[in-house]
Amino acid sequence: MDLDDIKAIIDLMKQNDLAVFKLEREGFKLELEAQRPVAPVIAAVMPPAAIATQTVPANVTGSSGVGEEKSKLKEIVSPMVGTFYRSPSPDSAPYVQPGQEINEESVVCIIEAMKVMNEIKAEVRGVIVEVLVENGTPVQFGQPLFRVK
Repeated sequence: MDLDDIKAIIDLMKQNDLAVFKLEREGFKLELEAQRPVAPVIAAVMPPAAIATQTVPANVTGSSGVGEEKSKLKEIVSPMVGTFYRSPSPDSAPYVQPGQEINEESVVCIIEAMKVMNEIKAEVRGVIVEVLVENGTPVQFGQPLFRVK
């Protein structure tokens, strides 16, 4: 059994929502176990308030002023690993658009993790300047999602 076979088994486990897979064959033993959160997914991640107010590092671009302007922006970052969605459903309008004013309680997106849809709140007050992630793409913990001024 090679790495591609093991990856195929992992994909099948994900597709069929299997928690455990065991295989024994001719002296070869493989046991795979999916990690399942005990508590809701949001409870297991860093509080968004602690990471949502990170600032963008200033770019070293000379005297163009671009770096200075970006350093004044705040980022809303992903509090978890998952799939980023800008709207509650494919037919709905996005939660936020560039130029839109938001407050700490504004829902800015959904991140799907382990088949759970987690509404992400801004945790910061300001105006959306830029959406940094394409709808439906995977995001990592701490990845910037939006820039706010």
